[in-house]
Amino acid sequence: MDAIATKRAEQKKALENIKNGLATRVRIMANRDCCPACRAAEGAYEFDETPELPLEGCSHPDGCRCFYAPVLDMFGP
Repeated sequence: MDAIATKRAEQKKALENIKNGLATRVRIMANRDCCPACRAAEGAYEFDETPELPLEGCSHPDGCRCFYAPVLDMFGP
């Protein structure tokens, strides 16, 4: 399996874990020095509208480094 396929499988598993937890939505987080494609994708999504990671069109020399994070807006104080 190549590096992109491996990362895609890892991110798919992370998204499934978030879906099966307490999250109401999922957020794509990007690094400070990310490319324009990753910056544009940064934000919160409904589960069925979430872009697949690594992002197509990423132009960063190290590849897409975005990751999923849970949105827990219905939980807390």
